[in-house]
Amino acid sequence: MFSIDAPAMVRSDQAVDLASLSSYLRRNIPGLTGEIELSQFPSGHSNLTYLVKAGGREFVLKREPPGSKAKSAHDMGREFHVLSRLHGPYPLAPEAVHFCEDGSIMGGKFCVMQRLTGVIVRRDYPEDGGVTLEQIRAQFTGLIDALATLHSLNVSDVGLADFGRPQGYRKRQVDGWLKRLSDAKTENMADFHEVTSWLAAQIPAGPEEAAVVHNDFKMDNLVWDPVDITLLIGVLDWEMATVGDPLMDLACTLSFWAEEGDPAEFRSIRGMPSARLGMLTRRQAIERYIALTKRSVERVDFYLCFGFFRRAVIEQQKYFRYLRAETKDSRFSRLDEAVRILRDMSVSVLRGEASV
Repeated sequence: MFSIDAPAMVRSDQAVDLASLSSYLRRNIPGLTGEIELSQFPSGHSNLTYLVKAGGREFVLKREPPGSKAKSAHDMGREFHVLSRLHGPYPLAPEAVHFCEDGSIMGGKFCVMQRLTGVIVRRDYPEDGGVTLEQIRAQFTGLIDALATLHSLNVSDVGLADFGRPQGYRKRQVDGWLKRLSDAKTENMADFHEVTSWLAAQIPAGPEEAAVVHNDFKMDNLVWDPVDITLLIGVLDWEMATVGDPLMDLACTLSFWAEEGDPAEFRSIRGMPSARLGMLTRRQAIERYIALTKRSVERVDFYLCFGFFRRAVIEQQKYFRYLRAETKDSRFSRLDEAVRILRDMSVSVLRGEASV
């Protein structure tokens, strides 16, 4: 059955000066007492995430990764700002505790927040069984429901009206990710010309809504109740959140939503276990989102193509960092293959060959 997401020893290449960090945390988090213990959550390819334990209290500390980063990526200040506004009106957002912009404390800016103890589902469900199809469908339905709820918040009511620029958001997103791809280009990178040309020419021209968008809303950023695994108790990783077109956020989610009829290569790089017989398809997920938000979802081809493309660029950025020896994480060494597969999914969408 499921186990609680647990930390391990801090990786040797990501160790910190615990004495310096402890001193800083005691000065800046009221009521923090006792010896501070630090461990590290091993999953994830981007930010460094640690568990801080002291005096019977537990916090999660997230630090930006070492090496080059795209502008606004891994933004701990952004995460703290968003959580400070959302924790009340959107209870799935953890409580923000402290933000440190002094990079000398542990090698980068970091954010301290409430720890949500529960189950996190990643690419597969436990092999020993015990999870029913009804529970799996309930989790993926809950994912869409939580995303729809987020997108239905009034940005003014939650204090985020000035946080983003909704007008022109789609074009800025396309232009920005094209530039990130160019900045992370490597010698043998897959050819994206067909995809980038099509996206630049197909940006929808309709009115642009203002909604809180998470920008990484997928299964491994959700926390489920350990007793009732169909009960969602938290949404993590808000460092890329902003105010913009909610359909681009939906596209990000759907780019991880592999389904049974997808190419085997794409299912092999799945980030969440959605490709099961009897599971919601991407089309069914879109239909549920429409029913909940009362929002029209046109040009699904544009949004889904963009979602696969954006995900490909993120993987390329990680691979670029690996080749430049800015990280020693061996998981990065094969990401060039994931980039190619995601490029192929983008092409299949714009050619009308993929299921949407």
